[in-house]
Amino acid sequence: MSLEEAEEADKDDFDLEDEVLQEIGFRGKQNHISYFAFTATPKNKTLELFGRKNPDPLAEKKFIAHHIYSMRQAIEEKFILDVLENYTTFKRFFKLVQTAPNDKEYERNKALKLLMKYVDIHPHEITMKSGIMLEHFLSRTVNAIQGRGRAMVVTRSRLHAVKYMLMFQKLMKEKGLNIKPLVAFSGTVRDPDSNIEYTENSINQLPPKVAITDAFKTPEYRILIVANKFQTGFDEPFLHTMYVDKKLSGVHAVQTLSRLNRTMKGKESTMILDFVNEIEDIQQSFQDYYQTTFLEEETDPNKLHNLSDELYAFEVFTKSDVVEFAAVFFDPKIPNEKLQPILDKVVNTFRYIVDEIKREDFRSMLQSYVRLYSYISQIIDWADTDLEKLYVFARNLNRKLPRKVTRMPFEVQDSIDLDSFRIQKTFAEMKIELERTDGSTKPITSSVSQFTEEQKDLLSNIIKTLNETYGANLSEDDKLDVERLRKKVYENEELRAAMNPKNSRENIKLKFDKAIDDMLMDFVEKKLDLYKKLKDPRINKVFKDIWFDAYFNEMRKVG
Repeated sequence: MSLEEAEEADKDDFDLEDEVLQEIGFRGKQNHISYFAFTATPKNKTLELFGRKNPDPLAEKKFIAHHIYSMRQAIEEKFILDVLENYTTFKRFFKLVQTAPNDKEYERNKALKLLMKYVDIHPHEITMKSGIMLEHFLSRTVNAIQGRGRAMVVTRSRLHAVKYMLMFQKLMKEKGLNIKPLVAFSGTVRDPDSNIEYTENSINQLPPKVAITDAFKTPEYRILIVANKFQTGFDEPFLHTMYVDKKLSGVHAVQTLSRLNRTMKGKESTMILDFVNEIEDIQQSFQDYYQTTFLEEETDPNKLHNLSDELYAFEVFTKSDVVEFAAVFFDPKIPNEKLQPILDKVVNTFRYIVDEIKREDFRSMLQSYVRLYSYISQIIDWADTDLEKLYVFARNLNRKLPRKVTRMPFEVQDSIDLDSFRIQKTFAEMKIELERTDGSTKPITSSVSQFTEEQKDLLSNIIKTLNETYGANLSEDDKLDVERLRKKVYENEELRAAMNPKNSRENIKLKFDKAIDDMLMDFVEKKLDLYKKLKDPRINKVFKDIWFDAYFNEMRKVG
């Protein structure tokens, strides 16, 4: 259907603008409906949708909750327990060796992820961590809460959950224990080592119609292994200890660890053993929700207009395409099949973009527009039909675009072997202290993730980088100094100021590298050996690139 035909059909008792305005009215706030939110971890969207503006004229843009019963107050009044009271952290150290005779080049970041994944799921690591967890459970948790204490193992994937389950079953059988583990995950998981497929029912072997939550209350089952399930909303007062083998941050860290905070008679404290996260990161995650949490500023609707202009600037589609699509989409008399030729034409244009970076930047910006419009249309009453038309067009186009093909070099894992591995306790049952200060959350942004072309490196160099960071080439003091350096770089205010949308990634990278070089000079007099290791050209480049990628992505997320 051409644009001219759509306009002709528009004359026959169908008014496109009226239909779009009606849809906008349905999407926004409704006068006859009241919404309420009850949460201990308010996100930025929650505060803006359900909160109120701070009456303080000096902070007029800050959104706060209508009523607050803070985490600090709840702990002080013993309504909940302080889950950070007994926190123990571990670090792992390993060394990889290359077994393949040929030293091929791979996309560095993808290869690094695969190598880390190889170590994460390696039987030696699962065995060692499971042993530490079970030993701790038998010595500290099993007698807690008058002999009814239970533990949760938080894993990073469904396959990890299955691996831990099998290992706990094996260790418990070897020890002749009269308790069993449970595992919770969705769907079916295939173990690539045994080629066996597992479901919750097949691996837990519970009696018919017995739920995991009910079984966990019985004396027979004392350890629950989870992969996403039960990390939020799970209410079990007997839960005393948590073993964390998954990266947690922000609201997810608070929600997951707070599964332990339920009170009951005989439950005086909780314990956490963390194999992945840093004390400082957990502390910051909880600090934001310890007292009052506020939203720093309201969402700027003008960001939508900016995104709209930038989308059209790609010249993948035109305003005529959007109007033509809307004329069909909003007219109930025209079948939806008529929409596909319009989208197909735009998809073909997208396919002919030679520059992969430009193609993925367009995809990212299209998704950002859809997300931002979907949110802003709930909080702001407006009548911009052009933005609504673009929204329905972009939402449907995004589904139609061909997916980005990511080729992971899985042969990397066949070219290496784990030479050594050990786990060392870094902090033992320390209390993570929180300050009596309010926390804040950033407003919704229109930031668009930028696609970058992967740099390649020899597998031997990639392995060397990992071994330098996690292996025997760095002393324990060296590793602590490197971690302090990373945190110091991430907290650098000048670097944060450089994270301006108008500043190119290349310019930010130059400032980032210079900041590291300046900080490394502090090691010359006191840590000369470490300075020499970190200034090795290959190591220096690779660890700067890895740190920068993580820093850049994190800063883009927070706006």
